[in-house]
Amino acid sequence: MTIPPGQFPHDQQIRRALQRVSSRLTLACILVLAGCGYQQAGRYDQPMQSNYKWHSLYREDIQSIAVPIFGNRTYTRGIEFRLSEAVIKQMEERTPWKVISRDRADTILEGEITEASFLPLSHDYNTNLPQEQLLTMTVKFVWKDLRNGQILGEEKSLSQSATYYPTLGEGSFVGQQLAIEKLALAVVQRLEAQW
Repeated sequence: MTIPPGQFPHDQQIRRALQRVSSRLTLACILVLAGCGYQQAGRYDQPMQSNYKWHSLYREDIQSIAVPIFGNRTYTRGIEFRLSEAVIKQMEERTPWKVISRDRADTILEGEITEASFLPLSHDYNTNLPQEQLLTMTVKFVWKDLRNGQILGEEKSLSQSATYYPTLGEGSFVGQQLAIEKLALAVVQRLEAQW
């Protein structure tokens, strides 16, 4: 003898229990999202008043930043333009600040490429040509508030490396671009607020 589904007396009890659990979880989620008491407030030059306040990753007292073309003390020409462009792109993607001209900006980020070195990591056994190369780029920068002259951040030696493969048709341009993108991201991450 087979009993059709839904005919067991405990099926309805299980269904009601699942509905109660589901409604309680929904209510708990609503309370957590609505009533945590978190708020974005405060200033970076004063301590926080409560444990429930949070800050953005980037300073909120700044609205704009100027990024002039980085200097270049290396023999690799043209990378200063590409690095400046990459920093501006990362800044526009990741920060709330507008990148504008120096005469209207709240702050300025001035930097210089101090090193761009190539290091062969492996060679072809037969031809001794480099198969894998490592490009390391180093910058220094100063981030200054143009309203009061205060130094907001400074880095004397920030380096990033990228590997590229000349035997696969990747020229030094590919290695430079990879290192530039990693370095631009690292520069913008250094501008995060200190908490």
